[in-house]
Amino acid sequence: MHNLCAEDKLVVERMMRGYHSSGISLPKTKQEQLSSIDKRLTELIAAFSNNVNSDHTTLFLTKTELAGVPSDFFDGKHVVKTSGSTKYVVPITRHQTAIVLRFATLESTRRAVHIASSTRCPKNIPLLQEAVKLRLQRANLLGFSSHAHFTLEDLMAKRPETVQNMLEDLQEQLTPQAKRELAQLRYLKHADAEAAGVPFTGLYDWDLDFYMRVAVEHKHRVKSTEVKQYFAYPHVIGRIFTAFEDLLGLRIAKVDRPSVWHPSVDLYEIWDAKSAEFLGHCYVDLFQRAGKFTGAATFQLRSGFDRADGTREYPAVALVTNFALLPPLPNKPVLLGHASVKTLLHELGHVFHNILSQCKWTMFHGTRVPRDAVELPSQTLESLAWNPNFLRRIAMHYQTGEPIPDELVMGLGAARDEFAGVSLLHKVFRAAYDIAIYSSSDGNLDVGKLYTEMERSIELANTDNVNTHGLSTVRHFMRGYDSRYYAYLWGQALTADMLATRFAGTNIDSPQVWAEYRNIILKPGGSRDIMAQLVEFLGRKPNSKALLKSVGL
Repeated sequence: MHNLCAEDKLVVERMMRGYHSSGISLPKTKQEQLSSIDKRLTELIAAFSNNVNSDHTTLFLTKTELAGVPSDFFDGKHVVKTSGSTKYVVPITRHQTAIVLRFATLESTRRAVHIASSTRCPKNIPLLQEAVKLRLQRANLLGFSSHAHFTLEDLMAKRPETVQNMLEDLQEQLTPQAKRELAQLRYLKHADAEAAGVPFTGLYDWDLDFYMRVAVEHKHRVKSTEVKQYFAYPHVIGRIFTAFEDLLGLRIAKVDRPSVWHPSVDLYEIWDAKSAEFLGHCYVDLFQRAGKFTGAATFQLRSGFDRADGTREYPAVALVTNFALLPPLPNKPVLLGHASVKTLLHELGHVFHNILSQCKWTMFHGTRVPRDAVELPSQTLESLAWNPNFLRRIAMHYQTGEPIPDELVMGLGAARDEFAGVSLLHKVFRAAYDIAIYSSSDGNLDVGKLYTEMERSIELANTDNVNTHGLSTVRHFMRGYDSRYYAYLWGQALTADMLATRFAGTNIDSPQVWAEYRNIILKPGGSRDIMAQLVEFLGRKPNSKALLKSVGL
């Protein structure tokens, strides 16, 4: 061992942990139990994901019922004739649902869409129920009191109690602010009801996105339909890549006539600008289509590593989103909107983490870091969606070519932390639910009932007593983030600290600061202790002060 480099020693250490996690030290009968559990978990995870991907929940809505929805929402929509009226076929996907909930002026439409979205895939509930029970059994076989105790042992949090304390503290601080924000939204809806001469029945979950948009547009003079005209595909992709070429010292080239799995998919080569070293490939698959993965994610297709002969295997990743039903129509580009740009930047954070990582072993490549550190690069780039300097780099009107006006730029920045209490409390709820089901010693707890109870008590949800079950489409609870959903909040706190400490003011445009970020945070992948990386980049241990300050706490 004394002749091994630090990364080699870490490989041996991780391999030994992996052997322990696989039950190598257990008696044969228990090893067989563990193997049986792992096989069944693999089946449950696949079934859960397949159920979400193959879900075809659809509503048929008239133009009147969709009043207020932007006109480009109807582009490419199928229509059906029923009872003498024309209805649009609206698939209940995350992207389509978000548009209707933000813009539809009729509460009945928002209600129908929200309930349809929140009651999909009911057969996934027993799958999650079984997975929770099996993971507890697996942890017990390995000597742990819960699945969370097992998974968190090697992460920054170390123990579920640390996560629970953090979440309880955040809930206590955020709840008063969230209640004030909900009161503001309730006032807006009450005013609308009074003006329309209809009874005010209350503020419900399907009202939140709509009235938050209304409040932000009124206060900051920022209209979503106007903003999206400055984020047209494919031009905005090119400008975003150009910006990161400058900031991260790269050259990004689109490949002509690539071999891809669908005509709408693009392929890019990424090179180091200074050394001209090839770094990796990035596939970009942005548009919805039948049978496709329905969320937004970055998939590691090939890891980078050093070959035995001294040459390098270069990474390849796929950036996948579901922004629109169709690729651009002739002479009419897809207008992504600010929320979609934010999602794109988030996933690009994962892309660059994978492409710019240079580890000896695939075990540590790119995003193969402790789960509570994996969202740090993605949320760092996501934050640029509100940065004035970055917005001026990438936003240009799709017809006139004019840069985005300063009033829109400043309005977007000012609106960023509006309703932060409601937004963060949603993340607290999901993280609290996730850690609750996986830190419990009761393998028979009712995952559906607990979800509803915690949604109402923590997130202050109001579904008008309709039995929804949003957990049945949240893949994170089933795989990858099981007992680690808190990573989003953890990463958000670390990101806020980095932005306030290293990227404040003109440093956001500093190639030197971005070079340090690339070399200290991205390049090592998971081959170094993440806390040591953060201390080196920040000059001190990280804290959550910047996050709390950003939301007024």
